Amino acid sequence: MALLRRSPLLTVRALAALGLVLSLLVACSPSAPVAETPTTTPPDSGVALDARTVGVTALLDSWTAALRSDDEAALREVIDSGADPGFADREIARAQALRGLPLSDFGYEITPGPETPVPVDRADALAATEVWAPNVALRYAWADADIGSTSRDIALVVARRGDTWRLVSDADLPQYGRTTWRGPWDFGPVVTERVATGSTTSLVVGHEAQRAFIDDLAAELPSAVAAVTEFAGLGWSRRAVLTVTGSDAEFISAADGFTSTDVAASTIADPVRGGLVTGQRIVFGPTAPDRLTDSTRRTVLRHELTHVAMRAVTGEDAPLWMLEGFADYSGYRGSGLSFEEIAPTLAAVVRAAGPPRVLPEDSDFAAGGSRGSIAYESAWSVASFVADRFGEPVLRQLYDRFAAGPTDPTVTDSVFSATLGFGTVDFLAQWGQWVAEQAAGQS
Repeated sequence: MALLRRSPLLTVRALAALGLVLSLLVACSPSAPVAETPTTTPPDSGVALDARTVGVTALLDSWTAALRSDDEAALREVIDSGADPGFADREIARAQALRGLPLSDFGYEITPGPETPVPVDRADALAATEVWAPNVALRYAWADADIGSTSRDIALVVARRGDTWRLVSDADLPQYGRTTWRGPWDFGPVVTERVATGSTTSLVVGHEAQRAFIDDLAAELPSAVAAVTEFAGLGWSRRAVLTVTGSDAEFISAADGFTSTDVAASTIADPVRGGLVTGQRIVFGPTAPDRLTDSTRRTVLRHELTHVAMRAVTGEDAPLWMLEGFADYSGYRGSGLSFEEIAPTLAAVVRAAGPPRVLPEDSDFAAGGSRGSIAYESAWSVASFVADRFGEPVLRQLYDRFAAGPTDPTVTDSVFSATLGFGTVDFLAQWGQWVAEQAAGQS
């Protein structure tokens, strides 16, 4: 499954940021004792705004240093006295989980964007000089396995007492559409396994309870990267970060909230900027170890790696039948499985009702049940038909043209004509005949 949209689609169709235009600095209750006049509105002067940013940036740096050094005393020092007592405990557990992890970058930073209001009741209860909910992101990268850092949003609230800023909370603010991304270190102690994948290094991340599955994935990765490179070409980093999650909550967080707990794995990535693809993660759900056999684990891993390999040339609105069909073809490539074994639902429908006459719609892939199965199996059959009749290089050309997206009937017809020499009507007829022959056991 791909996440182009940061949803179970495989690259990331980037989530549009919420247009939060309200900005507010909420101060303490007028009756509360404070060291100076409460700030109840955003300061007017650029100097005041800059001082606030400088102060909170210093706080974020201290927070980062305390976490990375697993310094409990330093962590308690950066947490406000009005914070939920459990906040300090969670930060201490996070620091312990981060200890020794192979991170080449890890830090918090203020990011551009409109401010988020602080809930008035929360600000009043703090009785601080100033309360702020800045736009903050966690920036991090795994050493060697990531080609660049990725960032994830944090719903942070900070408070100033006198001249000192401290942390209050990183809890979600759902009323304002603000959530805090939780990394693997927020779900308990973390284990990692470095894997040599040719001339590059890949990484499998998870927890001790999933150690056996982590080992299985690590053993499979070198051959999977080699197979995908043979099929997709050299134009990708030829490395990957695999995350094995231990709960539904971790799975959803690791996939940026855009996946279903019904799937075994999803792949996410940041929007492509200047040809650089960052934040690519193949995320396995908590049920994957029990659901995947040796054969299906191999197929799923190669499928998801294909999404990783093709991300740089895949647009946000490319048709799913091309993206998922191409990845499924790559996943099953060389498996020796028959049409009936790979596409049993499609084969049964074709034998009962005749060959397919239309390409799957994007909505079909998320439908679940037989409709979803037919969509994926049909997409695989499209790619298999093209590879069988015209060769894998032509299949790659077709992918490149469709993946640029978006498409409409006119574009689809022109792409088929330019690549195969005939338009949509003829393509559907020939593909349908091929599928019918395969379903009938003809080769």
